[in-house]
Amino acid sequence: MFEGHGIEKSYVEIMAGRGNLDEMRLFFSAGEASGDAYAAAIAKRFRGEVVRAEGVVGARGRAMGIDVVADNRDWGSIGIFESLRVAPRVLRGYRTALAALAQGEPGVCIPIDYGYMNIKLARRAKEVGWKVLYFVPPGSWRKTKQGVDLPEITNEIVTPFEWSAEILNKMGGSAHWFGHPLRQMVAESGGADGTREGIAVLPGSRMHEIESNVPAIAAALQNWTGRVRVSRAPNVDSGALRGVWRKAGVDEIEIETELYPLLKSSEVAIVCSGTATLESALCDCPTVVVYRGNKIMELEYRIRKPKFDYISLPNILLGRGLLPELIQWDAEPRKIWGEVKELLGVGAERQRTGFRELEEILGPADALDRTADLIRELAGR
Repeated sequence: MFEGHGIEKSYVEIMAGRGNLDEMRLFFSAGEASGDAYAAAIAKRFRGEVVRAEGVVGARGRAMGIDVVADNRDWGSIGIFESLRVAPRVLRGYRTALAALAQGEPGVCIPIDYGYMNIKLARRAKEVGWKVLYFVPPGSWRKTKQGVDLPEITNEIVTPFEWSAEILNKMGGSAHWFGHPLRQMVAESGGADGTREGIAVLPGSRMHEIESNVPAIAAALQNWTGRVRVSRAPNVDSGALRGVWRKAGVDEIEIETELYPLLKSSEVAIVCSGTATLESALCDCPTVVVYRGNKIMELEYRIRKPKFDYISLPNILLGRGLLPELIQWDAEPRKIWGEVKELLGVGAERQRTGFRELEEILGPADALDRTADLIRELAGR
């Protein structure tokens, strides 16, 4: 494992000449927090085996022993403005990743979502001799179309949705649906003791999200006397998180770093839109979805809003508004508290009924194990 800010300059030099032909070489490429979690979960399946794992990951991948070629912290973005802001960092990481892929004996390259970078990376990896397994292809939740390049640039595709696999196979790809990986990740986190207490706050995995969401959430909960626990993503500094809450008038917060136990033991969750909305549903925690951005993001939302009905994955998958979504100007304290209060009462059971439907859509709970088996088979071809 290589650490430190100089890694992007030194990695290729360090790795030159390394390599054992008896090793299985895996190269992960994850562009943001959710992909990093998937990379770590897949890498966990190879513990105890002779494997050299490296790639573009973050804190979770690093903790699982993946050698960090480029650190993806702060790469996550929503919308055109944020994508442009992070573009220079992503480009530097992309170039470093390409250099690493050109070194040593090729193995299996595993791009994870993040088509912004990974479509090009997968194409290049295949050109220089890597076998490519794309995990969670971009836009896989869409029921009408999938990435046109995917069959050409991959050997195998593992997608979390059944309709995605059907579409990709019709396009000439080799796509597999093993179920959604979050089902296995949540199941492996263990069960709570059945006791639920207070409100969980998931303010986001990016600092700009936290800075935008926390003031309204803090104001919404100012008269709540019960327990409030705040989730901290691995890439977020505790001091910075506390500072945002202090600025919003909350001097002390209870921080949790283990997400699934938090969601499994809370009565209600206030969740920043993203993968966490699906995780909350799978943890059977009634959820209010909140998202606020800066003025430019608000303008972008006003322009794009007519093009989609929902922004949270549970609502998109179900085709209805099971989870209340309070976005931009709607995410104001009075409305947030109103939705939380409803879920602390009779609204919780309605959501939990919908969560059972989601589990049916998401399929079996062994997607990670089956993906690891496919990687082993692909490596041996």
